[in-house]
Amino acid sequence: MVARGFGIFGKKIDGVKITLLLRDCVMTFLTKLASTIRAALLVLAFFTLSAQARTIPEATAPSYPGTISLKVDVTDVERKIHRVKWSMPVSPGPLTLLFPQWLPGNHAPNGVISNLSGLTFCANGDTLTWARDPLNVFAFHLTIPAKVTVLEAEYEYLTAVSPAAGRVLVTPDIIGLQWNSVVLYPAGVLASGVNVEATMTYPATWQFATALTTTTTTSGMAKFAPTNLEELIDSPVYVARYMKTFDLDPMAKVPVRFHAVADNRESLEAPPEHLTAHRSMVQQAYKLFGRGPFDRYEFLIAVSDIFGGTGGLEHRQSTEIGVGAGYFTKWKESAFMRGVIPHEFIHAWDGKFRRPADLTTRNFNEPMQNSLLWVYEGQTTYWTDVLAARSGLYSAEESREALARTIATMDRRAGRAWRNLQDTTNDPIMSQRAGQKSWPSWQRGSDYYPEALMIWMDVDIKIRELSAGKKSLDDFARVFFAVPAGKFDTITYTFDDVVDSLKAVERYDWRGFLRVRLDSSHVNNPLDTLGRSGWKLIYTEKPNTFAANALRARGGADFSDSIGISIGRQDAISDVQWGSPAFAAKIVSGATLVAVNGRAYKAEHLVNAIAAAKDDAPVGSKSNKPPIELLIKSDDHYRTVILDYRGGLRYPHLQRVASVPDRLTAIYAALP
Repeated sequence: MVARGFGIFGKKIDGVKITLLLRDCVMTFLTKLASTIRAALLVLAFFTLSAQARTIPEATAPSYPGTISLKVDVTDVERKIHRVKWSMPVSPGPLTLLFPQWLPGNHAPNGVISNLSGLTFCANGDTLTWARDPLNVFAFHLTIPAKVTVLEAEYEYLTAVSPAAGRVLVTPDIIGLQWNSVVLYPAGVLASGVNVEATMTYPATWQFATALTTTTTTSGMAKFAPTNLEELIDSPVYVARYMKTFDLDPMAKVPVRFHAVADNRESLEAPPEHLTAHRSMVQQAYKLFGRGPFDRYEFLIAVSDIFGGTGGLEHRQSTEIGVGAGYFTKWKESAFMRGVIPHEFIHAWDGKFRRPADLTTRNFNEPMQNSLLWVYEGQTTYWTDVLAARSGLYSAEESREALARTIATMDRRAGRAWRNLQDTTNDPIMSQRAGQKSWPSWQRGSDYYPEALMIWMDVDIKIRELSAGKKSLDDFARVFFAVPAGKFDTITYTFDDVVDSLKAVERYDWRGFLRVRLDSSHVNNPLDTLGRSGWKLIYTEKPNTFAANALRARGGADFSDSIGISIGRQDAISDVQWGSPAFAAKIVSGATLVAVNGRAYKAEHLVNAIAAAKDDAPVGSKSNKPPIELLIKSDDHYRTVILDYRGGLRYPHLQRVASVPDRLTAIYAALP
């Protein structure tokens, strides 16, 4: 039967067409309704997640069931981007994932969460909604739907494209893969109980080095043995176009290797005598501490001025160090960087194996405390100079010049008058980026390195005095850092443990000895400690060779012990000593030194001006010598500054005191 037609919008439509039209209208309505409901559910899920954001599970579970699969592609060298594919077994219900915040060796919450980008979670082909915790931006909350057993994610880590953006970890020739920057892990579990299977894709013709065990290596792909999150994050990978490996302990059962990466092949040519000093350092460390707390040790050394800056970061079975492009080719000038090699190696014992209890956390998002950094870093700094001297990484003169510079720096540290050494251990948390202080000599910073060095030298000398030279801090090291056969698990310690171990070496009130030096802002006297070593600090017009070589390599000039300023690159004033003549003249760091006595600034012009103004006339008498006239540019203002300084050039050195036993030479003597 044919229905009678009727008009709609002036047209006739039969009954069948009306039915179809009504059906289409209903379907459109239902589709829009479903879309609205879905949007409402997404909003509800978001607010539900936000409500959950206030509860982040504590790391109490000993392990997580299953293994995280972590695949990282580091081949985008030009754009310096790491691309990540991640998956993890899950169960339905709420889930919180964490991005590492508190990083070992940093002593601070230095994880760079802002570089994690493009984060997308999927399960069974569907995209899942996530919400960042509003109070802890390192935590991500999700709800895992029913019947989902695996959660997948894709994201990028955008490494720094220039030093201004952070540590440069990708250059045209070198890549540094830091696992903490590319991994997410479940909250509520011990880091040691989270298993990870990692794979790295890298430029096919390049080489790589790491302390991780490699199970599969093909052209441009490396698969690593499953390990726990703690060990993974503690085992970075260096990938390079140019790499050279040196064996620092040939034929040994426990290999110690030196993997040098560089911007070119020429920078990797190491003369035999330089390698001999590094090998001697390894042996002197074993003679001092005993067996190593590792079954292999890999030095990851960047011989580059572009990659990662200078300095080091310790790990349990490896260390990453930036030494500058001239480390081997300009050996004499690189003495200031040679010390970082033993420093990071010592950390295998002091910091990784023996670790302060309040620096030992359950996962990488639990806050650390730094109360014992004067042991962790301070004693390591003391042993750094000792091992560098004993091994030949420092010559006898370089050892003394390095110590003279340290003592002079602490002697003029004005901030020691108000801020004690113990309080400086809070500095990594207070100042998470170096160079933020306007007046570092007054504010103080990481003085738990140099000032604690002097405390441990004081302890060493005191033991030698009390025992009539029969014992030393070496005896403490052999006991305190002793590694049980085949057991490398971290052993924590407290202040009381340090005191008890010192008492076991030599009976004395070590608690009182240490606490007065840590808690007082007036007691520590580096000149007294030095005097008891058989040496004294003097100042002459001859530059300190150790400091001068460092300045030559880095660029700049240092007049801290005379007029009180340091000059960095582009003639910028990098530091002004609190209370110095420059301070009195209201010069500030960040200003530019434009001219000296009417001539465009050059370091030699300022040297000559300071020397010409020197006057040995009695204090208070009028001098006939010309004052020092500086033209300073601060912000967009120029002004002339007159420095009426008459003390001449002053650089620190050590001088032997014949009436006191030469304990310093004994401390620096190589162990047989």
